[in-house]
Amino acid sequence: MNEDISQNETRNKIIFHIDFDYFYAQCEEIRRSDLRNIPSVVCVYSGREEDSGVVSTCNYEARKYGVKAAMPIRLAKSKLKDVEAIFLPTDMPYYHDISANAMRIIHNYGELFEQVSVDECYVDFTKITNSDFDDAKIFARSLQKNIKDQINLTCSIGVGPNKLISKIASGFQKPNGITVVTANDAKNFISNCNFEDIPGLGPKTVKRLESLGIKSISDISKKGIFELRDALGYKTATFLVNASNGIDYSQVKVRGTSKQIGKIVTLKKNVDDLEQINLTAENLCKSVFENLREKRQAFRVLSIILILENLQHISFSRSLKLYSASFDELQKNSLSIIKEMINNNSITLNNIRRMGVVVSDFKDISGQDSLLNYFEN
Repeated sequence: MNEDISQNETRNKIIFHIDFDYFYAQCEEIRRSDLRNIPSVVCVYSGREEDSGVVSTCNYEARKYGVKAAMPIRLAKSKLKDVEAIFLPTDMPYYHDISANAMRIIHNYGELFEQVSVDECYVDFTKITNSDFDDAKIFARSLQKNIKDQINLTCSIGVGPNKLISKIASGFQKPNGITVVTANDAKNFISNCNFEDIPGLGPKTVKRLESLGIKSISDISKKGIFELRDALGYKTATFLVNASNGIDYSQVKVRGTSKQIGKIVTLKKNVDDLEQINLTAENLCKSVFENLREKRQAFRVLSIILILENLQHISFSRSLKLYSASFDELQKNSLSIIKEMINNNSITLNNIRRMGVVVSDFKDISGQDSLLNYFEN
């Protein structure tokens, strides 16, 4: 069964929301491991006075003392005055580098990828899990492990039937947690949430709800849209009634132009020699190459994805020195990476369940005088 990464499916959705734990502070811990054992606070300094500004984020050691985001730096220091603590300025270029590396790993897992901030994203896992929430949990563990092994970064993952449920679920077992909410459990899950758990539900709307005698998410689910329309407006009423029933129709949005071109296939059983693996890889490369040719794109980053029988996900990316639109180079590097991955991970060939070839970091060459110079057969 062939699986084009760009193809969308109409089946029961499985959406991941991935949230990097205490991101800026964790980035600082990555380059200074000693910070993991002491309260560490990342601050946005105003520059007016030495301690003028606010806390951006902090690690969990600092949170034990009541430090939290948006707190004035002076107040945070007063809470930590009796312990050894580190206060650091933000380093946005460094954080964006860490984010880009982590997002690249995540992007290679799912069909549709939407980055919503430097430390969170949504991924549609519907096809790759075949709408199976048990498989989804295994993929979530594999994804967490891959990010931790490659970047030393932890994240929390919410798995749900839509973006709303997965977004809320990702915050339930932080840090480094996985919370899975199936489609059947979605309404019960959100009924037990608080108003502040619903993204975009602000204090003013909560006051209006309370003035109507609505004290819980469960109370909203018993109302109709038109009952709430006059007090909240049609848009907000529709959102809240749907949300209270675990419903969210918003889609994972791939922003801008295509960020990657790739293809994944499920292998036939009993693959027992490297020649069969290489033949599959060559066919994948042909498909990816034709897509590149059609879009008139050269690529610079090549990724190989191997998914094993136990659903362990292994991926490896290689950056070329120059942009390329050569089939020979695509195939040569793919075969080289696959051989290296199999040897380095001691993979038994007949244990490989799926294989994918993905290219990214594109350069538009549609304006070149002679495309034949770029697209070599």
